[in-house]
Amino acid sequence: MRTNFKRLSVFISLLVALTVLLTAIPISGAAAVTAVNKRVYLSGTSYVELTDANLMPSSKGGTASFTFTIYNGDSTTINLVDYWARLKTKSGTSYTLTLLDKESKKKVSPKSSTTLTYYSEVAASVTLDKLLLNFIKFDFSVAGYEKTIGQFTFPTNYSNVVKAGGFKSIKINNTAVNTRVDKVSVTKVNDIYNINISYIARNTSKLGVTLPEYAYYMKTSKGLFQLKLKNTTDQNKLLEPTVLNTISLTGLIPNTVPTTGWQLIITQKIGAAESGQVELPVAAFEVPVKISTTTTSSTKQTFTDDNGQYEVELQSVQRFPWNNDDNVIAKLVITNKEKVYLPLPSLAGTMVVDDNITIESQAIKNTGDIGLAPGASTTVTYIGKLPYEYQWKKFLLKLNQTVKEEKLLVAEVTKSVITPIYSVVSGNAYTQISNGSQMTVKVTDVRTYKGNTSDIYAVYMDVSNNQTRSNLLPLFAGYFKTVSGNYYDAKIVKSSNAISPANKDQYIVYTELPANVSSEGLQLLLGEAFDENGLIKVSNGTPKGYIRAVLFGLPEEKLDTNSYVDLQVGPYQLDLNYFNVFAYEDLLALNVGGVVTRDYSYNGFSQSKLLFELEYEPTNDVIWSQVLDMEGKSEGSIQWKVGENYNAINKPMTTNRYWSSYSLNVYETFNGSKKKLFTKQVQMSSTINWLDGNH
Repeated sequence: MRTNFKRLSVFISLLVALTVLLTAIPISGAAAVTAVNKRVYLSGTSYVELTDANLMPSSKGGTASFTFTIYNGDSTTINLVDYWARLKTKSGTSYTLTLLDKESKKKVSPKSSTTLTYYSEVAASVTLDKLLLNFIKFDFSVAGYEKTIGQFTFPTNYSNVVKAGGFKSIKINNTAVNTRVDKVSVTKVNDIYNINISYIARNTSKLGVTLPEYAYYMKTSKGLFQLKLKNTTDQNKLLEPTVLNTISLTGLIPNTVPTTGWQLIITQKIGAAESGQVELPVAAFEVPVKISTTTTSSTKQTFTDDNGQYEVELQSVQRFPWNNDDNVIAKLVITNKEKVYLPLPSLAGTMVVDDNITIESQAIKNTGDIGLAPGASTTVTYIGKLPYEYQWKKFLLKLNQTVKEEKLLVAEVTKSVITPIYSVVSGNAYTQISNGSQMTVKVTDVRTYKGNTSDIYAVYMDVSNNQTRSNLLPLFAGYFKTVSGNYYDAKIVKSSNAISPANKDQYIVYTELPANVSSEGLQLLLGEAFDENGLIKVSNGTPKGYIRAVLFGLPEEKLDTNSYVDLQVGPYQLDLNYFNVFAYEDLLALNVGGVVTRDYSYNGFSQSKLLFELEYEPTNDVIWSQVLDMEGKSEGSIQWKVGENYNAINKPMTTNRYWSSYSLNVYETFNGSKKKLFTKQVQMSSTINWLDGNH
């Protein structure tokens, strides 16, 4: 019986000792409960509890900080002046503790609580398990005038670092805010690790609280590396109650640093800068690291920079003829993968053909593109130059960012198959929706202008402004392509006017075709012109090539010259209704009349003139010639305005060139060449109106 009693006594003693030990040792884990938890009662209902303990490296060795929560469960005020904390090593070295916010930590009212944070610089060799922390009360009735209320020790290898996936409640102005690591991205770029990490903060109180100006570090086996906020507005972010706030950080670490054991350290600077500041640890989180690289190529990749995460996709690769080379056009789609607005990243592109041929490229952004909404996308075009005979088997686009004057490879995307050029059949319109270039393009007519030595083949196009503001529409560049695959330079005429919303500019795209080249089956390859500064809007720019090209099918040319109504020139339509001619000895008398209408949706155009000629075609003798200009800008011209028009014209005849009949020809002129729109046989008569429909 005595033996059993002794065994029972030993067991109870061990159980009590174990219970005391467990309540004194802080518990580290991924839970909402604070890592260090030991209550020491000041009275039957009031207690002090060590709720946090931290130690981090500093310029003087290390900074240790300890946070106590004091709860007053009594009916009288607790005077905090009566209490303090003492810190020393187990070997006997003492450190002087400083109380944070001492002036505001004087009393604890009944049925309330407050926190006390003490800190001190310690030697670099000190770890928490080497320290003894005493919470004392000043008592002048005992030796040394101090009475230890509770002593706190830390086990070997103690850590308050929050485990991966866990969270920690931190106090901000006595408000509990739950924090945890959210996303981690570590990308190996050349000889560095590009770090992008975010943590979440949720205010658990009923009032908003401002996030302090914390400092952030990545703790590694080689030391602390400072991180910075991606968005500076997060520096004093208001944490509204229950709202889940994401704070994003970024930084660079040499790739020689081992990636095991990384920790996110959050600190707060205490004191004035001029008198010296102390950084106190706020929280530490495990950071599991999985390295991603940019070595694997595909059509689509993601990367993360200082601002956030983006996705890049090589949507198309095309080759457009330009002089004796081909312009290689790579169209990249950039998507914002974050839940916040991001700026459009500045990405330089290097083209690599068949692994070993490097082509530097020019990047062209859409006009007005500066940022991306969450989930939104835009395109950036990269242009390089390659001999047109060269046919590649492999195409790669390397995308680089410049960080601190160093070029960093962030992604490689590949697409080796040439994307066919978009075709528009004759009669259909093409609509462009790219930001800054919203427009609709439609071929309305083709005309051949006869010249003395060569002919001009011209295509008329209506280009409508689909934007909500007046805008200069882009200059085009390109080529005419024959059935046999030959290319001829396309020249462009456009106005220099800004085009109002929903209105249009009449473009003329033309070329001089050799006499032995047929216009049958001709197609027009046309795109938005660019130079070294980007897309060209002015009418007199000098292109280096073109992007977003479209292959337009062209209609058959209208060759009927029998109708004297619906004659089109620029935005004007003429219906001729009167022509009479008679000779009086040495005077030629003519009467010309017609109706002019104007399409006011044209803000830009270049054509406004018609040429009238009275010709004896067997001998090519022209006895009368007159320019009719609706704009009235041509010297010696007659101006017709919108509505009814009539002119009586007398021309002196110095020689006798009268025949039985003549051809009245009406031409549109362009660059010195003529396109016949109407012809009719007429005779001298003082009474006959040859355009009355009866002759």
